[in-house]
Amino acid sequence: MKQRGMSLIEVMVAVVVLASGLLGLGALQSRSLAMNQSAHYRSIAADLAADLADRIRANRTPFYAVDGLVKHPDLTSPPNFANCPQNTPPDTAPVCTSPSYLVATEMADWNLSLRSQLPDGRYVLTQEAGLSAGFFRYRLTLSWSLDRDASADASFSTFITVIE
Repeated sequence: MKQRGMSLIEVMVAVVVLASGLLGLGALQSRSLAMNQSAHYRSIAADLAADLADRIRANRTPFYAVDGLVKHPDLTSPPNFANCPQNTPPDTAPVCTSPSYLVATEMADWNLSLRSQLPDGRYVLTQEAGLSAGFFRYRLTLSWSLDRDASADASFSTFITVIE
């Protein structure tokens, strides 16, 4: 007698191959969503860094003449934004040791944006050697939690840029 159709073993092999392909597709989709979320947060970090750079430059501009890096004779040196370290509690503004009230206000507003847009968002702003006297160069390191629950053992992602 001739055998017709598929045997049970062939059907089982086909089901296993199909199931493994679907599992792989599901894993790929899950990884794609995670990478998309990571790219979204990195984009926000870049926007926040550009925002802080604009704030620093806006507060520095009145201290220099329009035609170069010559200090304006009536103004003192520009404020140092690195004197505003971030406080650990998320609902508190950074405490600035800079004498300029604009620095404290700008950093408080910017810190609020950072905390609201990045999960467990943190920053470190350090002053680096400048191009000339009184011209501050900063290194900004932003970090945020990769886990949605922001637990103590969560992993963090970082974004580092230099502001001149």
